[in-house]
Amino acid sequence: MTKTYKISEISSLTGLSVTTLHYYEDLDLLKPQHSDSNCHEFTEQDLAWLDFIKRALATGMPLAKIQEYAKLREQGDATIIQRIGLLVEQERVLRGQIAELEAHLDFILQKKHGYYDHLQKNSER
Repeated sequence: MTKTYKISEISSLTGLSVTTLHYYEDLDLLKPQHSDSNCHEFTEQDLAWLDFIKRALATGMPLAKIQEYAKLREQGDATIIQRIGLLVEQERVLRGQIAELEAHLDFILQKKHGYYDHLQKNSER
């Protein structure tokens, strides 16, 4: 028998509020089963999918793109190429952000080294 989790347990395990989980359900990102008493029942697969959602959001992927990914995911293996395309698109965004951050870091390092050089020249006097 597959282990299932209540929404409160999923909230505790993921750090996502129950409100957020309901919101994701409204967006069709989550599709938990419902028990006879109409309680949400989540599986390990739902937990893994929520981890993906959290990680995708952390990369800056918009919810609309995650929804698009989710729809493709539901269609099965025939959409793997399209899903890869969405991941490649987000990879490009992240690489651009990394390049921008590296440029900022280089600026700070150059400024810092300029100050060190200045201090060293003044201490040699």
